[in-house]
Amino acid sequence: MILRINAPTRLRVWGSAAVPSNSNLSRARLFQPTGTKEVFGGSRHSYNFSVSTRLHAKKVQPPKRPVNPPAPQIPSPTPKIPPRPSPSSSPPQKPESIDTLFQQRKWPLIGAGLAALSIGLYVSLLVSSSLKGDHQHPHDHTHSHPRSHDGEHELPTGRPAGAQTLNVNPEKARQSAEAFDRGLDVPELLMGIKGLRKKLAAQARGHVLEVAVGTGRNLSYYDWQLISTNTNTSAESGSSDVEDAKPLGSLPGEVLSFTGVDISPDMMSVARSRLRNAVPGLKKIMRRVRTEPLPEEGGTVVDILDHRVRLVMSDAQQPLPTPAPTATEKGGATEKGGRGGYNTIIQTFGLCSVSDPVQVLANMASVLQPDTGRIMLLEHGRGWYDWINQKLDEYAGKHFEKYGCWWNRDIEHLVREAAKKVPGLEVVKIERPLLLQAGTTLLIELRVNSQQGQEKKSPQQLASS
Repeated sequence: MILRINAPTRLRVWGSAAVPSNSNLSRARLFQPTGTKEVFGGSRHSYNFSVSTRLHAKKVQPPKRPVNPPAPQIPSPTPKIPPRPSPSSSPPQKPESIDTLFQQRKWPLIGAGLAALSIGLYVSLLVSSSLKGDHQHPHDHTHSHPRSHDGEHELPTGRPAGAQTLNVNPEKARQSAEAFDRGLDVPELLMGIKGLRKKLAAQARGHVLEVAVGTGRNLSYYDWQLISTNTNTSAESGSSDVEDAKPLGSLPGEVLSFTGVDISPDMMSVARSRLRNAVPGLKKIMRRVRTEPLPEEGGTVVDILDHRVRLVMSDAQQPLPTPAPTATEKGGATEKGGRGGYNTIIQTFGLCSVSDPVQVLANMASVLQPDTGRIMLLEHGRGWYDWINQKLDEYAGKHFEKYGCWWNRDIEHLVREAAKKVPGLEVVKIERPLLLQAGTTLLIELRVNSQQGQEKKSPQQLASS
């Protein structure tokens, strides 16, 4: 270290060190590692000396860095959400194509179209099915005798009005019945009646009675296998080793015998031809056309295959024929200890064609096997909605003149009325299966309870009252 002192200074020299007395280094300790001193000149005002020393002074702390005060925190600006453009300012969207719309809504559109088409078709069939005659026939829900213009009861006979005037000419009557039958093919197919006929016939079992068989539109839907093969109906062969084996005729579709009843000779003639074509083997033993005249009411038109296939001319409002003796003797479907009767009684569109539906139901109940037997009805009548019932009322007269039936009857009311009066008759179920027909088509199942209804009137009492 080299010190240069330009002002007068008093020096105190200790040993090898010289320290100014008024200097800030008075407390410093100067050391000259080489042990030499040099003083030049004697001037009072200027002293030059060089001292090599190691200065051990008090350690001076480095100056602290100035602490800058923290900058004030400025809140971050909230991002601005651009305003949503108004519909008027948004660019116009490209409209969807018709094909895209159809693909997105294909099934709802198809369903709605089919429903509208079916309802429109049904209403049009209602109107077009009745083309002649006056329709101003008052309708009464509670009694079953519609009135004509002059106030007299116009009794349904189950035959078209035109066919009733042709009895003097059997050939013309038959042709009229055939035309009547052909006219039902397309409407029944479109309205779903054909499928319901198949469903009803498939449930027939055991000894079957069909009331108001008409032209025999159900005959092709029965299973005639057991009848045509002349199978022993006492029990299934080879089933002796099976405990409590069910006899033939216990399962749906197993028909052991068939009896068809109708009052119309011209309709019965068409039914005979249908029966010949439906039952296997009958073409070999039945002529295509009956040579002898049809019998009077109550006579037998067909009695064949050991009395297992019969057609009988009879009024359903009179006592009905019972199963043939050979059928009840051979049939295993008759309950032990119970009176003989039919296992299944079927009627399609018959209650609209008779003057006393309650009496007809009583007659059917009197020849039904109690408890296990079933009465199966397919009928048409009043529906769910007033607008459809008004149409039925409006064209009821025309429909009666063309088809011989009143299609605006309250069938459910008539059936429940019969269940209150006929001994043991019970309603099992009532269904309205065709939704697009607004509830005008009914499937009804009845049975006879042998333990109830003893206080109800018998069929003979109902007929006398």
